[in-house]
Amino acid sequence: MTDNGANVDDPLSGEELRAAAVRGIRWSSIGRPTTELIQLGSVVVLAHLIVPAEFGRYAVALIAQEAGYVLISAGLSSALIQRKNLNREHLQSGMALGLIGGFALTALMLLVAVTIVSPVFGSRTALFVELLAPLCLISGAGTVSTARLSRSMAFRRLSEIEVVGAFIRVAACVGLALYGLNGEALVLGTMIAAVATLAMAWLSMRPPLPRLHRRAARELMDYGLPVSMAAIGWVGFSNVDYAIIGARLGPLSTGLYFRAYTLAVEYQNKISVVMTQVGFPVLSRTKHPSELTAMHRQMVRLLTILLFPLLVILAITAPVLVPFLFGHRWVGAVLPVQILAVGGATRLVTDAVGTVLMATGRTRALLGFGMAHFIAYGLAVFIVVPLGIAAVAVAAAVVHSLFLVFAYALLLRDSQEHPLRRLWDDVAPATVSCLGLVVVAVPVSLAVSSAHAPAVLQLAAVGLLAVPAYLLTLRVGFPDVWRSQSAIVERVMPGLRRRGRPDAPEVKPLPVESLPVDPPGVHSAA
Repeated sequence: MTDNGANVDDPLSGEELRAAAVRGIRWSSIGRPTTELIQLGSVVVLAHLIVPAEFGRYAVALIAQEAGYVLISAGLSSALIQRKNLNREHLQSGMALGLIGGFALTALMLLVAVTIVSPVFGSRTALFVELLAPLCLISGAGTVSTARLSRSMAFRRLSEIEVVGAFIRVAACVGLALYGLNGEALVLGTMIAAVATLAMAWLSMRPPLPRLHRRAARELMDYGLPVSMAAIGWVGFSNVDYAIIGARLGPLSTGLYFRAYTLAVEYQNKISVVMTQVGFPVLSRTKHPSELTAMHRQMVRLLTILLFPLLVILAITAPVLVPFLFGHRWVGAVLPVQILAVGGATRLVTDAVGTVLMATGRTRALLGFGMAHFIAYGLAVFIVVPLGIAAVAVAAAVVHSLFLVFAYALLLRDSQEHPLRRLWDDVAPATVSCLGLVVVAVPVSLAVSSAHAPAVLQLAAVGLLAVPAYLLTLRVGFPDVWRSQSAIVERVMPGLRRRGRPDAPEVKPLPVESLPVDPPGVHSAA
């Protein structure tokens, strides 16, 4: 029960949901950018300490690790968050399923490392897979605690765990690299951070005693298994390019493409994970479809307005930015970065559709979409990979853009809205405003570059002149959107609220103790 006596599983009103979303975005807008800045700083340092080929081997090893991770975490966590009613049997069964799945997938990863990875990608890549294998067990052990934190909308605590985990990972990776390790620094730093994050999650939300209850386990699996399989599809299309490039072109090309994809796609998606971290538990508790539609549109517009201009600036400044940050041995990643910026933009919006499908229980539709995306992208990469990593980047941009249209068609399958019209309505403010940015940024970039100015001056000139042009275009061309998004920013950052404007109603986080746990005395201390 909450403080006012409402059951934690009761649907919230529209205003309560908006307040909860604002609170979540507020903390995520602090935690997520902080995390990404920390990690970007570490990547810059590590790029000078570790050769690109080692990053390529690490990228291939992450495929197996991510597949094992999502098989447990994605489906099981989503099932626990999305359920309308959650009892002790569900929590105990979830803990048992997480541990069983973690042990099984750890063993499977060790087998895959020996039988598949070593012959195809080499013994060193296989070593990285073996070292990362226990992450499956760590993920399974922490799923219930993390899901309960999300379900209770404890966004501040989740952000704190995320930021501290990022600090630990960066310190471990950089420290081990300075000690003299190469790719092992990336792998072992990831493992150390995972263990620390698990400990923080357990301390924040005590895990239940694992015990399988047939009915509860079946209910979790009915929802969670299709989500897990869909997540495998999403992991597949996010990583199949690394596998094919690694097998056909070698670790150096894989490392360069890994750096390009990370800059143009993954960093933006890590920020847009706010849509899942905040949006999924909030959207799962909406009362009416109209409320879900309105909140989805607001979140998509906020994400695109914030991130589309960053992607455009990245594409324009990549020839200067990439060698400046990572060194001249990474120059081969410049053209793929510029092309993949399109893929990064489309992935932002596609991921938001996936969140709505999960929140509304359309797991089989999500599964079909994820698998189709995976297969189509894998075939496209396989066909063009002999032409080099720039061609692979083109394939990624094209396939991701096509599947964005398919995602909206799936989202609006039972609606009278036209998918293309709805898609354009969602992304038009950011897209059109980016034209104003380009009109200013491109001439400035060419002028400063022709003057042979230092890299820092070139980057500063583009940013300082292009961003005001973008904001001016948005304000003049889309005044209603400007006002609505400004209101959201003011609610997220109360210090920016105009004097005299009343505060919006807040919803307190649901108490983390409000979900059932094992009785005292039968639980081991975390």
